[in-house]
Amino acid sequence: MENWHETKQEAPALLSTFTPLFFLLLLVSCGDRSTFEESATLPSIFSSQSDYTYMWWKKTIKTGNQIFAIKTNRYSLAFDYEHLAIQDFSIIKNPESAATVLTETNAGSFPSETPAGLRFGITHAGDTAWVKTTSGRDDDCQLVETGKYFQRRFITNLPDLAGCDPFNSGLEISSWPDRIAFLLKTTLDADKGNFGLTTQFTFPKAYSVLLENGNIKALKNPTDGSGYILHKSNEATNISISGTTVKVDLVKTGFSPKGLELNAGVIVYPVANRIDSKLEEIAGLENDPLRVEAKQIAPTASPLQVNYDHDKGWYQIALRSDNIESDKTPAEPGEGNPGPQSDLNNRMERVQFSVTNPTEKSRVVRLNFAKGRLVENGASVFGTPGISAVLRDITGNPIGIPIQLSKNWHTGGRSGYDNHYFQGTWYHGLTMLTIPADSTITLEYTSVNSLWGGVPAASHAQLCLVGWGHNQQWDESAIGAWGETLTYEPDLDQTGAPILDFRPLLVTSPEDKKWGWTGNIGGADVFNYTKTDGHKGWHSRIRTDYKRYSPNLTEVTYAGTLDDNSMDFQYTASIGRSDDLVRGIYKIRLDVLEETSFQDFVIFQVAAADYHHVKSKNLSWGNETGLMKKWTATVEGEPRYITPKEEAKGKVIWFSFNDSEYTSPQQLRFRLANRGFIIREWKTRINGMDHINPWFAEYKTAGGDYGDPSGIINITPPPSIHSFKKGDYIEAEIVLLAIPLSADDYYGPNKNFAQALKNKANTWEMVFREAVGNDIELSVSKGKKLDNYPIKIEAADNQAAFSITGGLGYVPLTLSKLENYQRPELFEKINGKWEKIDQSVHGHDFWQAEYDVTSGTWDITYNIDLDSKDDQPVTRFFKFNGQTEKD
Repeated sequence: MENWHETKQEAPALLSTFTPLFFLLLLVSCGDRSTFEESATLPSIFSSQSDYTYMWWKKTIKTGNQIFAIKTNRYSLAFDYEHLAIQDFSIIKNPESAATVLTETNAGSFPSETPAGLRFGITHAGDTAWVKTTSGRDDDCQLVETGKYFQRRFITNLPDLAGCDPFNSGLEISSWPDRIAFLLKTTLDADKGNFGLTTQFTFPKAYSVLLENGNIKALKNPTDGSGYILHKSNEATNISISGTTVKVDLVKTGFSPKGLELNAGVIVYPVANRIDSKLEEIAGLENDPLRVEAKQIAPTASPLQVNYDHDKGWYQIALRSDNIESDKTPAEPGEGNPGPQSDLNNRMERVQFSVTNPTEKSRVVRLNFAKGRLVENGASVFGTPGISAVLRDITGNPIGIPIQLSKNWHTGGRSGYDNHYFQGTWYHGLTMLTIPADSTITLEYTSVNSLWGGVPAASHAQLCLVGWGHNQQWDESAIGAWGETLTYEPDLDQTGAPILDFRPLLVTSPEDKKWGWTGNIGGADVFNYTKTDGHKGWHSRIRTDYKRYSPNLTEVTYAGTLDDNSMDFQYTASIGRSDDLVRGIYKIRLDVLEETSFQDFVIFQVAAADYHHVKSKNLSWGNETGLMKKWTATVEGEPRYITPKEEAKGKVIWFSFNDSEYTSPQQLRFRLANRGFIIREWKTRINGMDHINPWFAEYKTAGGDYGDPSGIINITPPPSIHSFKKGDYIEAEIVLLAIPLSADDYYGPNKNFAQALKNKANTWEMVFREAVGNDIELSVSKGKKLDNYPIKIEAADNQAAFSITGGLGYVPLTLSKLENYQRPELFEKINGKWEKIDQSVHGHDFWQAEYDVTSGTWDITYNIDLDSKDDQPVTRFFKFNGQTEKD
């Protein structure tokens, strides 16, 4: 396939005048090297990776609850949106691990510390008109950014903000693990004379001791040395403290024109102990930020502007968008949308940056690699749906510290208003590093949109919906950069299902155009609970753990509780780098907390009952032996079960939807795809009984805003069971497939897949091929087998040896418990000789790394091509060599 591969070139060594530290090629220049090396068993740059931050609705917005929570390893916040009131703002003195917060049953509870008080408003002639009311609409409590490091909400349309543009003014709450900002942001909607903005924060009486370091203040609890370090927002003119009340003012005299943006707010660092010394550190960082320098080295060389934003707490590195002149792509599907052109698919963006810490203590730096509308004179954002970004060392090795991917592209949707502050196309790549004392760290930010090592990259990002409407959490995963591949709305805001848009890969448009969006055949549902009274049991308290963002394998876990507190659940979503078809991989788990009766309980559902625009005429199911049953789907009539519930037996159970057609006129501008899904693992205790097989039935859905009459498949408990007992559980791995309807529609390079489509397109055999083809037999002779699919092996002494029988396409392979991320080597035995696997195009650009804070080790993930002639399973032998500290 033309334009998919370029001549290989090794990444050049950068800034070679610096000395490598330990085994890490991070280029650290240390004034007191011995001190740093003594702690190098956990390299200092990785130490902040134990920090975390979660944001979620305390219950569920579907039943009217409007309290959102933020929890980090340093503080917790519970904010009542409807009443603009803080229910909790507590310092966490004995932090839990990120995994504990993700899985804890009582995630809605918080410390009992007396809540803080927050007021903000506009001052005129000495009187302050405090903002007391909201619109009450969930859409106006906008989720702007969420992820591993940074959370941001913007509360707009506040009736009491007189004289301000309602959708460009409001309260912004932005959170890092170590700090949180409450910012009154306003845009004048008319010319205005003398006035002011005021934000006022009152802390509990226990924090009675005032400390000061210039404009940086602190309130200390003398009993334990905890407290809050405070400073004003950048535009504010004054910060003052009376008792435990902090007041930040902006005074504007004279004439202020319409459209002027102003803000006044307070930035808070919650501190668990030794606040006196921490105050000195924070004052130093805010008054004299660390030196961050950056330059783009590809696709063209250019210096980059770096600014420290006091209000956001990040160093913004303004990215460029060179060599994208031929890209004419709107960011979302619409008329005449051709997609990124093939000559841009191999484009890689590389930015070399260095951070200097001249102080005597290690310092945390928060970085925002940014482009688009929110950056002054910002460059356009190329290939927005599929941006993948990694941090690499100066020789091109991914180091394992993730980049939070947050972005937007919406410029007009269902909100009824076309000028929201955070709408438009923008991208933020966010991360945190700890910089050792008296040191300079030099790294590389590397970003691709389409291909990583010549194969379409996998990414999972948070997509802001401001400018579209329904402004809550929406996650978007993509293979390549040609549209959303799978999307997630874990709070079930717009519909009743968490898995929504679902699109095939490398399928042409009806005009035979390539590199564009494909049709939405969505969606799927997980743990759809109908209570005995007929009401839906909503998913609530959804925390999101972004473990792997890109570019080889994504891994994001959504964990929550059913709204009646009867069951905890989580589902982990993954996609892999691939050049044939879409495989959405889901590991799901339900734990029953108390005896619960139900009218109906659907464990997994394809498509989602209230989100799909495709009907399929023929449905099939089978197992590893082949087809078990094929039947004609039912479309007409009221929503109901069409077939009796039937037990599904077998090692690998699969379902196929064929002879599909669009029911939505909007989707007719795309070519179709068929759906299928595979149950690869299944473990249960249901009603106290172990090893209960999955049961299934056809269900007929109704029409509605997001769905049309169609026959779908429900996976359920046995029909005789109408309750769960405490201690019951359901655990499964399910793979969701999007398969082109015709061989002529697929334009990708995978010859085996293309041939299979020629022989088997639009039949159940395509799903059967995937079910048995990727039913991999993994044998590990050195190391420990952790998972069969995606393959995961725990290395022994940084090495592994294993054989794989079977496999289709690029299969994810992760090696874990490695003591080094550098120069990993994977070999395959071919014709009796060990040959090193090298898929690189730009150099070191075909694997992924993750640092594991719990063990102080790394994961390395590849995608290995396991295709074989005529899809016949063969046994392949592999070995892996990781580097040790001595290497």
